[in-house]
Amino acid sequence: MDAYDLITSGAQIRKLITKYVEPIMHEYDLRPVELDILEFITRENLTTSKEIMLRRYISKSHISKSLDHLLEKGFINMTEDENDHRIMRITLTQDSYKVISRVNDVYEQCKDVLLRGISDEEMHIFRKVIHKMNNNVDEELLMWSDGKEVCMMEKWNQTMENM
Repeated sequence: MDAYDLITSGAQIRKLITKYVEPIMHEYDLRPVELDILEFITRENLTTSKEIMLRRYISKSHISKSLDHLLEKGFINMTEDENDHRIMRITLTQDSYKVISRVNDVYEQCKDVLLRGISDEEMHIFRKVIHKMNNNVDEELLMWSDGKEVCMMEKWNQTMENM
């Protein structure tokens, strides 16, 4: 597999997912990054824009614009942190759980398409390989971060490993 094959396979998967989630995005007037943010908050228990930025490598301005739109649409609430009033905590509304449920159904459909004809043994190998690839990407992206982000990312990874 050459670099082009590797990159385009990722693009094909993203295209498949986009085709499946487009009706949901149109129905709720949401952009892909906003759906991603709702998923990150749900799956990884992220509660601040900074956590989303550090964990998912989305720019601060992109997150801010997306959170404003999600707040305006009634998919999230934002409240001041009890201990540090500079921090705004993000919580999901009931409406967001409806969207997330529909998106998860779509993800399951996409997973079924992707895994069609793949054996348990192949899946086991794939999981190991994709885990290594994700770690490689995380390490590379961390090298481009300043020291503060690297320390916070290491702390975040340690927290996630201990869960």
